[in-house]
Amino acid sequence: MTGTLRSFLSFTLLTLLMWSCAFMDKSSQSDPNIRLNQVGFYPNGQKLAIIVGPQDDSFELKDKNDQTVFTSEVLPAKYWDQSGENASILDFSAFSETGEYYLQNGNIKSALFTISEQPYTELLKSAAKTYYFNRATTELQEEYAGVYKRPFSHPDTTVLIHASAAGDFISAGTSISTPFGWYDAGDFNKYIVNSGISTYTLLTSYQHYQTLFDTLEWNIPESNNSRADLLDEILWNIKWMETMQDTLDGGVYHKTTTANFEGFMEASKASAQRFVVTKGTAASLNFAAVMAKASVVYKSEDSVYSQQLLNRAKAAWNWAQRHPNAEFKNPVSNSPKYPSIHTGEYGDNHFQDEFFWAGAELYLATMDMNYLQAQSIDEFSYFNVPNWATVETLGLISLASSDLNNHLKKKASDQLMVLAERLISDWRESPYRVTINKFVWGSNAEVMNQSMVLLNAYRVLGNVEYFEAAVSGLDYVLGRNATGYCFVTGYGQVSPMNIHHRQSASDNIDQPIPGFLVGGPNPRNIHQDCGADEYPVHLPAKCYLDEVCSYSTNEVAINWNAPLVYVTAGVQSIYRQRFSK
Repeated sequence: MTGTLRSFLSFTLLTLLMWSCAFMDKSSQSDPNIRLNQVGFYPNGQKLAIIVGPQDDSFELKDKNDQTVFTSEVLPAKYWDQSGENASILDFSAFSETGEYYLQNGNIKSALFTISEQPYTELLKSAAKTYYFNRATTELQEEYAGVYKRPFSHPDTTVLIHASAAGDFISAGTSISTPFGWYDAGDFNKYIVNSGISTYTLLTSYQHYQTLFDTLEWNIPESNNSRADLLDEILWNIKWMETMQDTLDGGVYHKTTTANFEGFMEASKASAQRFVVTKGTAASLNFAAVMAKASVVYKSEDSVYSQQLLNRAKAAWNWAQRHPNAEFKNPVSNSPKYPSIHTGEYGDNHFQDEFFWAGAELYLATMDMNYLQAQSIDEFSYFNVPNWATVETLGLISLASSDLNNHLKKKASDQLMVLAERLISDWRESPYRVTINKFVWGSNAEVMNQSMVLLNAYRVLGNVEYFEAAVSGLDYVLGRNATGYCFVTGYGQVSPMNIHHRQSASDNIDQPIPGFLVGGPNPRNIHQDCGADEYPVHLPAKCYLDEVCSYSTNEVAINWNAPLVYVTAGVQSIYRQRFSK
């Protein structure tokens, strides 16, 4: 049997097994009042579940043969205003035997779950492989994509310069080529700003957990080469990002986009004219940061390409220095040839965070202190959990986790501790023992980015509470939440089936592509998509709808899956370090 055939059969079998597990919830006798990680637990790791309305003061852990193997007390209930519930914790961390189990309290039973030495390996591979499924400018062949195969889509070789992007060196209507890259979310467009945090997070995943990623393959066309699959996947997007730089002045176009979001159809049938739109400070600095980071990561295998990436980073940085306040807004136009743009804006009008992040990455790539002068670490009164619009903490993570041994690393580590302590305070007080206390668009990604911060704080400072709180974030998206969903497609007993993702909604396959993290509960935008009446519950932590129309809670996105990859890899790697025999 060839390696390719073996990989294809393994992928097909894995997909069938995952979805057979996903369908178990339709007939299982589990009670939704017990919420827990539906994927699994490590033997010596933290193991918590939530119960609402317990019937007894104690609970039992039973094996699949209904034998009681552990008992403990139900912890006192606490009211969570975000879900409108009194929640009690079931803590069975002291039990460490591998196997399949369920929890019981009176007549309330959970679904079966596993305790194993590798509960997240397949989850990690699926989460990383979603980027392959979102590739533009390629066919997804059956031997790699299985039932999710699709024809070649979006060559992007005749992309037009929009009137908003015309300048001294190029005129409107000029045709350029911007192939490769990842579809951003539920749509088919490609955005530099959102690619910034996404690509950085994946690069940092490899930097921090190289030993793990060097051992993993997830059956992509490049799997048989000598490079780690994650690095191959990242290059697919970096190749697109490179095409978005104007090599004459160094500036970076904001996005490759159609004028409007295209309808739900197969990617190969989406043929509306695509444009590149104007350059901006945010796009150029996101580009500079990613290219500088990539130059470091790829240097050991290709020093010539690494230098090319660094040169691109410097050129984009120089453009941003000359245009420090070039805010991007979607162009408005009355011209049918160069229409108004109505796709994702990713607009930003504060660039201190981008200057700090890009400066930190360029400094680490060159050791030139001048890159840190544009925005000093001392100019921030506090640091935020990162998202596409707020990226200063990405620079903080890079500095704190670097090989430096100077006052700058100490300052970065101190600020990382301050942010981690804020998150830990929320975690200690939370009835669900989670760090999230507000629910916005992409709330699940907010949890994962919080966990990424905490894992980095643990790596630098060694406080075990940081690690445990980060694990709780993973537990949250895998089922220990007020909705009872495992928010990753294809995993757990109850997971999203009707994601806002044009490919999955148009492939005539009931099950969505596995491994996608959906946006999660968000009461703030429900009037914009399906309509508020379609959401059965409006309480913040429960305001989620598993329907295609719910782009505010059920869309997927590259910047949401990236921290899922980081956190899953981090938990697995750190667990092995802490408990290796």
